[in-house]
Amino acid sequence: MKTQQYTITCWTFRSDVRPEIATTDPRLAQVIAWADANPVVWDIVTKTRSKAFGIGSCVYIGWAQRRNVPEAVLERLRHFKELADGGDQWMRSREGDDSIFVWRARFTLEHYRDKGFRGGFFQQHDGQYPRSCLMLDYTPETLEEVLDRLCRWMDRSYETKRVTVDGETVRKFEEV
Repeated sequence: MKTQQYTITCWTFRSDVRPEIATTDPRLAQVIAWADANPVVWDIVTKTRSKAFGIGSCVYIGWAQRRNVPEAVLERLRHFKELADGGDQWMRSREGDDSIFVWRARFTLEHYRDKGFRGGFFQQHDGQYPRSCLMLDYTPETLEEVLDRLCRWMDRSYETKRVTVDGETVRKFEEV
């Protein structure tokens, strides 16, 4: 019996910024290249400073939320990049360019290094119950912009009385 030999070439794509992060998946290689070109992204997804996109954020699939193993970091990077690039096909067809989920990813990317950057749990209240809620990042200088964006997104089925961040009222609405 004659045997044949085959050569299989397997490429490994490794981050220049975080050499411990590597993959053999060419699609994830593009994510690594994007993160290396935007090094702030590595901090966004591996630290807790961003409540919306940092480690532990519920925006990510469960297994990737709190782990800093390369596979989990790559999954968080992949998801964050997808949002910053405009979301997936479903999101674009449903929400167009106005998605708050895309907006908050781009906002975090733009403002992460700003003085006073932090994140919080933003929540709409109608007087009886808490309603729409979302983790958003902000700075003291951008809080009003973030609140305006949140208010455009909130559920309009209820008469909003106030908006809170981490339980503290940051905006009240007048009775009509």
